[in-house]
Amino acid sequence: MTHSRHYLGSHMTVPYREETPAGWSEAVAEGWNLESVAGGLRLSGDCPTCRHPSETRVEDATLAVPGRTTADPMDPIPVLIICRCGAEHEGRPAGKLGCGRAAYLEVAP
Repeated sequence: MTHSRHYLGSHMTVPYREETPAGWSEAVAEGWNLESVAGGLRLSGDCPTCRHPSETRVEDATLAVPGRTTADPMDPIPVLIICRCGAEHEGRPAGKLGCGRAAYLEVAP
């Protein structure tokens, strides 16, 4: 899939679109950093689509998934990773961040 690119100010960027492009979750899994921080986890790296820095925080409350029946608390859980870059993207709704791309990843607490 090709993305049209637009120039906004001095930055070339992609328009806002809520989707999961092919290979997006794999690129995040391979290229983003995962670290423990106070209150949970922090995943950070460049969005595979718009290439702007982004991060997703996973709070401890999210790690305690309701209905989880696994006996091992270290088993991976699904986490929604969303581009939350601060760059402008044409067509982005008010109150939203990022370029709209997102995917679920399995993250080990």
